[in-house]
Amino acid sequence: MNMDVEQEVKSLEALAERLRSLLIYAPRSFVIEFAGTPKSGKSTSSEAIRHFLSRYGFRVHVLTERAAVCPIPMKGHLFFNTWCAASMLAELLSKVETETDIIIIDRGIFDTLVWMTLQENRGEITADEARTIEAFLLLERWRSLIDLAVVMSVSSEEAIARENGQHITQKLGTIMTPAMLLAITESVQQALKRYGSKFYAVISHQTTGHQLRQSNIDLAKKVLECLEGFLNPEILVVPRQEIETLPLNGGGAFDKDKVYNINSCLATYGSFMRREIAEANPDYVQIIPCGILKYEGKVLLFQRKEMDPKYRLYGKTTIWQGCHVTKREGVGTIEIIKNTLQDHIARYLFLSRVFPVKHLGFCWDRELPSSNQHLGVIYEINIGNPLTAMDFINREFRKRRGHGLIGNFDEMKEIRSNQEKLGLESWSRTIIENVGGYK
Repeated sequence: MNMDVEQEVKSLEALAERLRSLLIYAPRSFVIEFAGTPKSGKSTSSEAIRHFLSRYGFRVHVLTERAAVCPIPMKGHLFFNTWCAASMLAELLSKVETETDIIIIDRGIFDTLVWMTLQENRGEITADEARTIEAFLLLERWRSLIDLAVVMSVSSEEAIARENGQHITQKLGTIMTPAMLLAITESVQQALKRYGSKFYAVISHQTTGHQLRQSNIDLAKKVLECLEGFLNPEILVVPRQEIETLPLNGGGAFDKDKVYNINSCLATYGSFMRREIAEANPDYVQIIPCGILKYEGKVLLFQRKEMDPKYRLYGKTTIWQGCHVTKREGVGTIEIIKNTLQDHIARYLFLSRVFPVKHLGFCWDRELPSSNQHLGVIYEINIGNPLTAMDFINREFRKRRGHGLIGNFDEMKEIRSNQEKLGLESWSRTIIENVGGYK
């Protein structure tokens, strides 16, 4: 049996080594929340995961359980749980765009939903209060930051045995009673049923009767599987041989007939492939939707910081922002491309709404090694709100993770006449040379 366990550990170690090499693709920190019933092993398991990942080169930050430092004495009270949730959220928001690879939360958004469910069941908060708190906690902007919720549980008998095994007295507290533990367990199950689908991934991990090391090994497998999906998603690609047959002369295609033909090609031959494989396979071209933001005829020009790895590889400035296209269910390829860009721009530029887009054409330069593995699908995004446009002026985007950008609206004629001085990257130059209104 021990040999089997050690073999499992070796497999985990090999996977961790491989995943560490994929950190260059991480858009931000990967966030894991541990929630569940008392004494189910949340703190113990989160420490085991932290220790394992740290040993294999991941930069891990742990958001410690806020309940232990809450200045409000009455555990289980609405104010107590609100303070814990708010202080946890504040720390999460301050860390998620840092150089940290993994953030571990010991009791976060999901756990707060569990306690809110318990309080509503016990009549300690009204239904209206519960729905208001629920709406706040499930706000997409921070709920979507939880990449994995690990929901742990243990029988009430074993929970009490674990509690008593650590302490001198056997006297039960207010939480560690059979009736209260049963109520919490029921609330966990209710929360899983009601909110589980709201989170990107949820793991239910039962620890009753389980040997500690084996339980943590089993959990680590599931965590690494989710981490792999985060670092190595399936992205949209098209066979290079199909791209090479398209009318992409002079680095792009922007007239109506060519755009129609290329869209047909993407819809017909587009497929999804793990990014790690796509990056290593020159026979496929990755599809990148790109958005150009305009306001009153001016274009938002992004200037990269020198520390940005893309500064030397692509250029000092660009007039677009883009991303890879990940798989979505229920819509066609062209719609997926457009929706992906709209979501990316809204999230990346901290917008509260999605702006309409206009498809301009495509960029692809087969002669340029830094970009011939990517096909740019170019869209124009008009910012109709003057306050939103004003807010972009001299704003610094993504200050951390080595991708610093500063944005400013500039006249196209100024950008066009100063391309060399600005160090404008190749796709931006192609757009300026070929698209009406940019020429």
